[in-house]
Amino acid sequence: MSLKQQLTAENDLLDQLAGITGLGWTVSILGYLGTLIGYGNSIVARLVVDPQSLLYIGGAFFVATFGLDRLRNQIINRD
Repeated sequence: MSLKQQLTAENDLLDQLAGITGLGWTVSILGYLGTLIGYGNSIVARLVVDPQSLLYIGGAFFVATFGLDRLRNQIINRD
């Protein structure tokens, strides 16, 4: 496998991971905001103990998405 093929495979994997973490932080933040306005409290109460934990999870996923994006940019600039 050539270096160019490996870098392309790494970029594809990083894009997929960033997409999953991006979806994760979006859903977490929307779930938290939904509990703030009182929509869907029963669903969130069954899934997590404290709705504020959705905010923490969303923040962690956001940081992970940001880090994966920066890593991908470094790999592209290395070419």
